[in-house]
Amino acid sequence: AFTAAAVLSLALGIGVNTTIFAVINTLFLNPLPVDRASELVTVYTIDANNSGSSLGTLLPVSFPNYKDFRDTNSVFSSLAAYGFPLPVGLSAGGERDQAFLELVTGNYFSTLGVRPAAGRLFGPAEDRAPGASPVIVLSHDFWLRRFGGADVSGRSVTINGTPFSIIGIAPDGFHGVNSIFGPDGWVPTMMYRQVMPSTLQTWIDERRALAFSLAGRLKPGVTVEQASANMTSLAKSLEQTYPAPNLGRTVTLRPLAEATVFPTIRGPLMMGGTVMMVIVGLVLLIACSNVANLLLARATSRSQEIAVRLALGAPRSQLIRQLLTESALLGVLGGALGLVVAYWSLQLIVAARPPIISLNFVDLRLDARVLLFTLAISFVTSLLFGLAPALQATGTSVVGALKDNTRGAGRERKRFGLANLLIIGQVALSLVALITATLFMRSSQAASAIDPGFNVDQVAVMTLSPGQQGYDQGRAEQFYRELTERVQAMPGVQKVSLATNLPLFGFLQRTVIIEGREQDPSAPPLLTTANVVDPGYFETESIPLLRGRDFTDADRDGALPVAIVNEAMAHRYWPGEEAIGKRFRFFTEPTYREIVGVVKTVKYATLGEAPQPAAYAPLKQSYSDTVVLYVRARGNPAALIEPVRREIARMDPKMPVLNPGVVQTVIDQSLFGVKFGAALLGVFGVLALVLACVGLYGVMSYTVGQRTREIGLRMALGASPRGMMSLVLKQGLTLVGSGVVIGVLGAVSVSQSMAALLYGSAQDPASFVGASVALLLVAAIASLFPARRASRVDPIIALRE
Repeated sequence: AFTAAAVLSLALGIGVNTTIFAVINTLFLNPLPVDRASELVTVYTIDANNSGSSLGTLLPVSFPNYKDFRDTNSVFSSLAAYGFPLPVGLSAGGERDQAFLELVTGNYFSTLGVRPAAGRLFGPAEDRAPGASPVIVLSHDFWLRRFGGADVSGRSVTINGTPFSIIGIAPDGFHGVNSIFGPDGWVPTMMYRQVMPSTLQTWIDERRALAFSLAGRLKPGVTVEQASANMTSLAKSLEQTYPAPNLGRTVTLRPLAEATVFPTIRGPLMMGGTVMMVIVGLVLLIACSNVANLLLARATSRSQEIAVRLALGAPRSQLIRQLLTESALLGVLGGALGLVVAYWSLQLIVAARPPIISLNFVDLRLDARVLLFTLAISFVTSLLFGLAPALQATGTSVVGALKDNTRGAGRERKRFGLANLLIIGQVALSLVALITATLFMRSSQAASAIDPGFNVDQVAVMTLSPGQQGYDQGRAEQFYRELTERVQAMPGVQKVSLATNLPLFGFLQRTVIIEGREQDPSAPPLLTTANVVDPGYFETESIPLLRGRDFTDADRDGALPVAIVNEAMAHRYWPGEEAIGKRFRFFTEPTYREIVGVVKTVKYATLGEAPQPAAYAPLKQSYSDTVVLYVRARGNPAALIEPVRREIARMDPKMPVLNPGVVQTVIDQSLFGVKFGAALLGVFGVLALVLACVGLYGVMSYTVGQRTREIGLRMALGASPRGMMSLVLKQGLTLVGSGVVIGVLGAVSVSQSMAALLYGSAQDPASFVGASVALLLVAAIASLFPARRASRVDPIIALRE
């Protein structure tokens, strides 16, 4: 029973630590499977004029700037570019899949030092002329999943209606630079017209379009500082040569290992991972305290054995080594069972991921580094919980232990001073964990309660890409007209519209030029969230039109270019003026758009973002071959998804329908990290509470057992059962109260350090009070059972024993 209790406590503590470390290892510590990774750096753009953008401060690089950097730098032996994973329609052998492909330069694989698992990789010849090299390199995972590991060299696949030849397979474990979401394959950048949506294809030639990340290999002997100085000088030169697109922009260098997570989420993820490791570390310390208390109790029962050994001449150091060896065995057993707990936990995490990242999500594995981590903490914890009991057990009085095995109350209280300190520490640590978990759960509730500014209850969405089916502009526009008419006529449909952005996926930002301020140095180019929408979009999404008018069918090619802006853009660009009637243009557009309406500012990228400027253009004036269909239902929007899909299939059986769902699901997916993190912390907080209260129960039960003679004597002298229950309860609650005071002080410090991760206050009184009261109640229950046992002691039997 002792071994089972100790191993189970350790397994839970070690298991949750291994689980969180495996996640952090995958995201941040797992080295890229590339050659000489220390020589690789990434180049980011820093835009001083748009530091408050939802894109963050570390931005990608434009493709024209990349080519200049590549050709004029003196610090890189090779500089490659790679884009973001793009959804495409991929078919082979009659079967069609949605796949994600990355556009990369011809020197991408050679710069990283990646070698193929089969076939060959790209070379400079594949990246010279647009559309000249329809070749693809498949990821190892996609090759196994889609082709079963068969020889596919030279085999043809169709991507968005264009045949591509498979030339190679990437090595196992290589998912590109990104450690969270890996592509299914890579194609040369010069095949962008066959892969990119039409609205993004101009990015290849736009110096303002920050579309590519860079990976550079330093020349021998070149330091990061030297490379940074050279690239900063080149960026200044480009700003002077091309002032309009590069005004206020420079570059900065980071190790490529930091580019494995998108810069906008790297900081929050690292902070969240730190919070997780702290909490599971507290859980492990509580588990160690439990086992230490078990060992203290066991050492008491072995006091005569240890005294005999000492009396026979055994050195104290040898006895300590023996006891620590026993502790190490418990630690190893707990670590082995902890690996099982971690494996199951990782499977649950993978299964809980939302559908939007269900494919291509990196594997969470128990690799060699994780196994070494588990082995290390198993031995460290065995020292933590084994050393103090070993020192106390071998410090016993030989004569006293051999004389008599009866224990008086005063001696017992002294002996269990360390146990009481451990209980106070357990309560304090569990309260820190519980308050932290409560703060995050209330933060998750606060995030869910944030009004995104648009309808989330009655709208279904799905993405369509006629361009992937080879539709030209005229045919696609005819498809859009027929589609909206058919869906609008379906029973249960209230309103239908089209747009280019999904809700809360408004990361597409474009530079706007205000009429009359082109040469004004105080009015630099600013990035603005851009969306292309059809008439009725704002009504479908229930976004209030504050002033002016909505788009109409008359807003088409050949008519006056128009736009609608949100309040944030109107206030930022025309403070104190009426925005309607003002004109602006996007950076690459030759003509200005007249503002015909102002709408409410909504959330575009995240629920926690500050108000972001946004501009809307009519779809009939800004053609896109990929759109999002918005369907507002009279009742349950989920019930319309299948009927709409069937209607689309009647129009074109091969038309891909991507990510169908309701807007509320999209919102939930955007909050996946917040909610899942809160759920994990909640589990860890409850686990810490249970372990602490089990430890309290064990100590109180053992104390009552050791004080049976004292309790019998008190009751024989007239003490009442209620009085004895109060005595034991008072002792337990005194320990708990001391731990609560220390825990609250610790939680205040911890909560302040993680305020940036919370929606709401880090000093939420309800979280502190609620967690403290919950702990006191559970601890009171844990102390109640030993107290009742004390009140039922028979004085005659106790004194006879």
